[in-house]
Amino acid sequence: MTGRMRLAARVLGLAGLALVWELASRSLGAYWVPGIGQVAGRIAQDWQAGRLLAAVASTSALLAAGTVLGALAGAGLAVLLRLSARADAMAQPFITALMSIPKLGLVPLLVLWFGTGWLPKVLLVALTVLFVVFSLTYAGLSAVDGRLLMAARVFGATPAQLTRHIVVPSVLPFIFTGLQVALPWAVSAALVGEYLAAKTGIGHGIEQARQLGDAIGVYQGIVLATALVLAASGLLRALRRLAPDIHP
Repeated sequence: MTGRMRLAARVLGLAGLALVWELASRSLGAYWVPGIGQVAGRIAQDWQAGRLLAAVASTSALLAAGTVLGALAGAGLAVLLRLSARADAMAQPFITALMSIPKLGLVPLLVLWFGTGWLPKVLLVALTVLFVVFSLTYAGLSAVDGRLLMAARVFGATPAQLTRHIVVPSVLPFIFTGLQVALPWAVSAALVGEYLAAKTGIGHGIEQARQLGDAIGVYQGIVLATALVLAASGLLRALRRLAPDIHP
């Protein structure tokens, strides 16, 4: 599919979504499904008042910090376990058990341990990202082409050169895939953290609107969260295109 066809498909998809949204609003009423115009008007109003930029910036900073921390920890853990078969055998059962725990269920513990500041929310996002990136990075390290490594060693490549020119480019697609998969969950984790303990952010705005019975405010938050996921996903794709690649 060409770039123009892909763009046309996306525009048609958005137009179809807008049509369904507007029909639902007219059928069910504004209390259940506010119209697109009402939500857009609220977004414009909050933008002019400066509230929108502050909320998006707060959630974006939380998402970025947690994602970077989780990605570094997940990739680092995968590398450590691949370097030591004994550590791998010992750690895998515990990692599997930890992966089975719903990350949002850890919110009470994180608040109990670290209070209601920024740290527990960052850790919640990081934990959500960590295990996804770990799994994909671990799989990527296992899939590194041994023939390439052997051929490079024959030509005198050092371990540092093998890592830089073969291992890292081979694993990067897996890491970026892990980040893409984890991204919607990371945004959800950031919003939940803001629901429970925050004075600003998209999640805080949604929770305030819920308490006031403000359906337009809730839908505004949903639209902003969706836009944040799409923007972050686009940024990851752009970074992926800049990453090195290898051709066996």
